[in-house]
Amino acid sequence: MTSLLPWSRKHTEASGNGGTLTPARNLPSLMRRMQNEFDELFERFAQDLPMGRGLGGNGWRWGLDVEDRDDSMVVRAEAPGFEAGDFDIQVSENRLTLRACHKKEAKGKGSEYREERECYESMWLPEGIDKDKIDARYHSGVLTVTIPKTAAAKAKRISVKAS
Repeated sequence: MTSLLPWSRKHTEASGNGGTLTPARNLPSLMRRMQNEFDELFERFAQDLPMGRGLGGNGWRWGLDVEDRDDSMVVRAEAPGFEAGDFDIQVSENRLTLRACHKKEAKGKGSEYREERECYESMWLPEGIDKDKIDARYHSGVLTVTIPKTAAAKAKRISVKAS
C-alpha cells in the first residue's frame, strides 16, 4: 500500500543521486480524499455489474435523493415493501450506511416459500454534522434521514454593500 502514497523528492547537497524520497506533508487529508474517490469510483463501477446490480443486492437499488439545506442534510431513499423495523442505519465517522433486510416466509400445502431482500447503500457525509441528533422516518415507501449540521458548519450569509 505504501507504493500508492504520495512522495516528494527532498534535495540534499550531500547526495549525488538527486535527493531522497520523503512522504508528502498533508498525508491524512490527502489519504482521506483519495479513499473517498476510490470508494465512489468502485461504487459507480459496481452498480453496472450484472451480478444483482452491484452492492444493492437482488437487482434492486436505492433511489437516493440528497438535499443540502442551511441547517441540515436530508437523505431520501425510495424503499418500497419494507417496514420501519427492517432498517439498520448507522453513522461511523463521516460515513452514513443504510441497510434494509426483509424476510418473508409462507407455508402452504406441502410447500414452503421464502423470500429475502437485503439492500445496502453508503455515502460520505461532510464535516460538521451532529451525529447525536440524526432522525430517520419511514412513510409510504420512502425512508427520510435528516442529518442536522453543527453551528460551525451552517452556512453564513454575507451581505454585499454598494461602495
